[in-house]
Amino acid sequence: MKWLFVIIIILLLGPLRRWVGRHWAVLLSTMGGAVVGLMIGGYIAAKCGSSYAWLPLVGALIGAAVAGRVGPEWLRNIERDGKKNERFSRRH
Repeated sequence: MKWLFVIIIILLLGPLRRWVGRHWAVLLSTMGGAVVGLMIGGYIAAKCGSSYAWLPLVGALIGAAVAGRVGPEWLRNIERDGKKNERFSRRH
C-alpha cells in the first residue's frame, strides 16, 4: 500500500502535473464526494447490519458522481468570488 501511494505521488508531481493543474476542481470534488458517500454508506451499513456490506461502495460511487457534476462549477465560482466585478462598485 505504501508503494501505491509513492507511485501516485510521483505521477502527480511528474508527468501528470499539468493535467492535475487543469482539472483540479474535478479531482477535488470527486474525491470529496467519494469520501462523504463512503462515510454515509458506512454509517448506514453499520446501523443496518452486515447484510448491506456493499453500501459503502455504492455510496462512494454515487457521491463521486454527484459531486463530479456539481462540484467543479461551484469551486470555480468560489475561485472567481474574490475578483471584483468592474460594473458594480461597492463604493458609495
